[in-house]
Order: sequence, then C-alpha cells, then structure tokens
Amino acid sequence: MCEDVLPHYFDAEGEKGMTESQITRIRNVALMAHGGGGATTLAETLFYNAGVIPKRGTVEGKNTVLRSEPEELERGLTIAPQIGHFQWKGVEINIIDTPGYIDFIEHTRAVLNVVGGAVLVYSGASGVKTENTRFWSMIQEAQVPGIGFINKMDKPRADFIRVLGEIEQDLQVTTLPVTIPIGQGESFAGIVDLIPMTAWSAKDGVFTQIEMPDSVKQDVAYYRTQLIEKIIETDDELLEAYLENETLPTEEQLHERLKEAVLTRRLLPIFCGSGGANIGVRALANGISQYLPSPIDKAAIKPLIGVNPNNRDQEIARSVSEEDPFSAVVFKTAIDPFSGKLSVVRVFSGTLQADSALLNGTRDLKEKGGHLYLLEGNDMTQVDVLKAGQIGAIARLAHTHTGDTLCDISAPIHYHRVRYQEPVFSYAVEVETKMEDKVATGLAKLCDEDPTLHFYRDEDTHEMILAGMGQTHLAVTLDRLQRKYGGKASLKVPKVAYRETITRACRVQGKLKKQSGGRGQFGDCWIEVEPLPRGAGFVFEDRVVGGVIPRNFIPSVEKGVVEAMNKGVVGGYPVVDVQVNLVDGSHHSVDSSDNAFRTAGSMAFRSAMEQGGAVLLEPLMSMEISVPDEVMGDVIGDMNSRRGKITGVTPRGNGQTIHCETPMSEILDYGNSLNAMTSGRGIYTMRLANYQEVPSHIARKVLEQQN
Repeated sequence: MCEDVLPHYFDAEGEKGMTESQITRIRNVALMAHGGGGATTLAETLFYNAGVIPKRGTVEGKNTVLRSEPEELERGLTIAPQIGHFQWKGVEINIIDTPGYIDFIEHTRAVLNVVGGAVLVYSGASGVKTENTRFWSMIQEAQVPGIGFINKMDKPRADFIRVLGEIEQDLQVTTLPVTIPIGQGESFAGIVDLIPMTAWSAKDGVFTQIEMPDSVKQDVAYYRTQLIEKIIETDDELLEAYLENETLPTEEQLHERLKEAVLTRRLLPIFCGSGGANIGVRALANGISQYLPSPIDKAAIKPLIGVNPNNRDQEIARSVSEEDPFSAVVFKTAIDPFSGKLSVVRVFSGTLQADSALLNGTRDLKEKGGHLYLLEGNDMTQVDVLKAGQIGAIARLAHTHTGDTLCDISAPIHYHRVRYQEPVFSYAVEVETKMEDKVATGLAKLCDEDPTLHFYRDEDTHEMILAGMGQTHLAVTLDRLQRKYGGKASLKVPKVAYRETITRACRVQGKLKKQSGGRGQFGDCWIEVEPLPRGAGFVFEDRVVGGVIPRNFIPSVEKGVVEAMNKGVVGGYPVVDVQVNLVDGSHHSVDSSDNAFRTAGSMAFRSAMEQGGAVLLEPLMSMEISVPDEVMGDVIGDMNSRRGKITGVTPRGNGQTIHCETPMSEILDYGNSLNAMTSGRGIYTMRLANYQEVPSHIARKVLEQQN
C-alpha cells in the first residue's frame, strides 16, 4: 500500500487530526457473501473504480488485493477477514472482506462487532444460500444495518426477481430495490438507478449513461412506485403530504429517509450488477457512502457502553471522539514467524500513539504497544497514530487476543466480547515424537490467530485434540502449521472417553499381610460400595467405630480406593458414580502403615468392582441440530439410527431445531453426514450431558476393538 492512497485526513507522520465532521465521512463496512458469491472480486472492482489499484486482479489469477495467504490462493476462498480501503466522493470506506465458506464464517462475528454496516452479497444465479441466512442472523444479533447486492447478474440462470423473492422469504425482511437490471444472464447490459431515474450501460469496460430502454420501462415504473411507497411509509410527514396532495418526495428526501430506514433496519435496499463485469458497482459504492452509518451514526444506534474491568457492574460510556480516552477492540490477530504478532483493531474512542503503554481491559494487563499500521490486504503502511473511527494494526502486543479491549491505562474499560459457536469437528492429532514440540507450539500460535480453533490434550485419553468448524478448517490449519512453523501432523478419529461403574451394592474386604523378616506390612479394611446416580461422582465416608483403624490411616484407605478407581476391571477405564463407606477393619501396632492401608483400600475396591456388576458407561451428548423443514425427517431418522433420543423440536427461522441426546461414539464424524443430508444447510452444537450405560452388545464390540 502506498502513501498516496492514505485517507485524506491522515498522513504517515500523523500531523493531521480528525474533526467530528471528518469522522462522519468514515464507513467501516463488512462485505459478506457465501463461498463463491464473488465478494473478493467485488472488493477488487471497488478498489479499481476508486483508483486504489491500476488494474483489477482476479481470484483465478491469484493476484487480488484481499486474498494473499497461500492456503487462500490455492483453494480460492477467504479464510480470515481481510482489510482494504478506498475513498469515494469524499467518503473514506474501510472494507473488511469476511470469509464466506461455512467452515470460516464464524470469523464474521468479530468483524460485526467493530463495523458500522454491512454489504450482503447474493448470487443472481444461485440465489440465497445457507451462509446468507447465517450472515443475516449475525447482523440482526449484532444490530448492524445492511444493504444488499445481487451479484453475477451476467451469469447463466441469473434471475433478479427470483433472488429478490428468496431474500424476502428466507430472511423475513422487507427489501427495496434501488437499482434494477437491464436484462439478465447473457443479455445483462446495465442497470437503472431508481432514485435519480438514470440508466447506465457498460460496453467494452466503459460505463456510460444511456436513454431508458423500452424493454425495462414497465419494470422501472413498478419498482419506482414500490420504492416511493415503501419510503413514504417510514415517515409520517411524507405520508401525510402524499395522501393529502399526492406530493411526491424529492430526490434528497428519498435519500435521507432511506438512510433512516437502513439505520433502523426497517428496509434492506437492494442493488444489483456484476463485480466481474464492473456493472452496478459504482452505484453500490454510492449506496455504501449514502446509506450505511459513520462511526458516529453507529454509536447513536448502539451506544459505546463498556464496563469497569475492576467492577463489572459499573457501566462506562464512550463517545466516538478524539477527546475521549483511548479505547479499541481487537477483531483479528495475525502472527508471522519472522515479523511477529499484529493485533488488528477498530479504534472506538480517543487516539493511540505508536510505542505507547496501554491497558488490556479484558485481562487487566498492561501492554507496551509497538508500531502502528494501516492495512491494505497483505500490505502495511506505518503511521504514528490511530484515531477514533479508524481501523489499523498494533505490533507486538504480548498478552492480547482477538476480542480483547485495549484502553488508556488511566481510563480502564472492557467492551462485550464476541461469543463464537463452539467447534464441533474434533480429531486426534497424530505426530512423530520428534515433531511433538514443534506441532504443539505451532498449533497454539494458530489458535491465537483463530478463536474458532481449539487445541488441547484430553486428560482421559491422553490424546492431543484439534477442534474446528469443519474438515476444511482443520485441513487448512495443518497446511498452515507446516508452512509457518514446520510442524507436520495428521488427524484421526479420537478415542471415546468411556467410564465404568457398578450396578449393585456389595461389601468386601481388602487385606494386606506380608512378613519377610524384619518389619512386615499389615492393612485390613472392609468397605461397602454402592452405585450413585449418573453425574453424582465419588463419595467416601468414614463409618468406622471403636478405633479398629486408627484415624491417621483412614485417608490412606481413601487414597488407595481413588487410585483403584483410575482403572476399572471392565476395560481399564476410570470408575465414576460410586459411594464407598469404610465400615470396619483391623491394624497392627508395628506393621501397619500408610502404604499398607493404601494398598488394602485398592484391593478392596477392585474386589468391589468384580462383585458389584461392573458395566461400561459412554458419554452422552446433548445436541441442537438446526435444519431446513424439508430435510427434518431425514435428519431425525438418521439420529434414531445412531441411538439418539429426540427430546423436542422447536421452530427456527425457516427451519427447525432438533433437540436430542446421542452417544458420543455415534457422532464422531457427524458433521460430514449432516452436510450431506442438508447440502451444507444444517448446523449443530453439542455438549456433554451425562454418561449412560452402554448396551451389552455394543460394550462387547468396544472391548473387542480395544483388544
């Protein structure tokens, strides 16, 4: 990125500041499209039209501004949010291209936490996809105003009216076409802008105004009437003037009222065109600058409210102003093995000088900030200051992670953290012994960059587990691990953390008596063991009377029992949900010791497992599976075949959420099956609910496989 494309209010030396009027000319915008929807190409065209780049790159040519990671270029998809900016008619527009592939879509949540508005991109050919509905739910939850763009109107099977209807039906939103196409598919030749009532055509790369074609006049009349009526309905004064005198609003009034309707999320303006053919993209840039909120507009809709890190019950307000204390939120982390760590932030208030001391308000830790940068894809331009409303990067923050709040040390504040969907694709990491440290260190750093990725060691199975949002997510992670940190690993289905318990009460003795010259070993205890309800854990009670076992040896008996519980008699799995009552025993004044009674306790418990009807327990997962209506029956049938128990079904948008409990062993690879059944439109979450007894025929198979 070159200095001649820096924002007009900002130079590399930071000599100029920003007034409130200049902050009102900033637009921080998320660009959101399903995988293959054309968002990256659309961004490239926006940059080209604004003069940021002299020539447009292509996804196929692997030379676009906003896609630079080798894994992105190889697969042709966006993996992490990418930032670029351009100036359009005096407005500074920061574009954040968000991942559209389902495995990486959760990254968008962090972006929506810092932007003012969103451009929702739909394919004119393929229509509304699952990712589009996910995006819509996210912006509703984040209270982010949006505008829509029906892209790829030049592709075969493109159908503006069909996609418009899908948007209204699937998203349950009132749309408002602002531009409509002149032709579609192979005949797509331009657009009509309905507010100024101008027609535009593109030929040989030149975009020119033309006379209104006869072929679209009927559609123009219909959509122009719809536009005026829908905007009038949002304003009582305009409605009254129209009803009493049939007074139509002026062009300026239409723009003003439409912006109000966007900010309050009452209407979704729809633009159309082709990012690849550069048709309708200038009108979209106009829409971004005219209708989406500035940082000050956004704060008026959703005030900047945080809490005192030292008293989370105390709310603190900030304004988007240089005069307020500095505060910012990290929405992306990038780590380079050579240049170090970059924390990408949106500055909410105040200013930050390079190399300043600051506070991580989320973790209550002081940080020493490094160099500051503005970003353009993979290129960085160093600056001396970041100010309210801006997006930039801070180098070398040691303790800061994505989602954290950074602030002035003297004015601490913590903003709400984004909550991501928990990763549900979990696999065991296989690695050669000599690679273990390199793999573990590299995966930990990749998790720092990617909050939707989890890496941990399972305490029960002793496996290293990598959990992500899908198989592509995990495959990309392993590729990045090898490229960036030289760690090579593979994945396999993880082991199931089985447990054991008893099914009936019993009374047993554990007795150790050894004499081999000199001091012997003697410990004798009687225990009563009984099963407890699932999830009750372990209870040990001392019911000894008369001092038959001295008080100082009783903890040793308990310790021996606990040691024996680590390895049951059915399959060597930990034992749970039992109560052990120490009821009797005997001791020797010379030969008894802590070790002797610990051994006696272990012997007694092993006998109890053999006599108490020991069984295998399996983890039972509580699941919520959200699917379209038309595939609900297939999903329920599949879940029944996995020994799942359906506990309820609730409506969710245009589909249903199935609530069920299913053995973990039956859903180790469930994500792939759900994707196949729902064509990628299903999502699910799960958590450990409890443990249940494994049916005997299943238990036999588990033990056979173990052996």
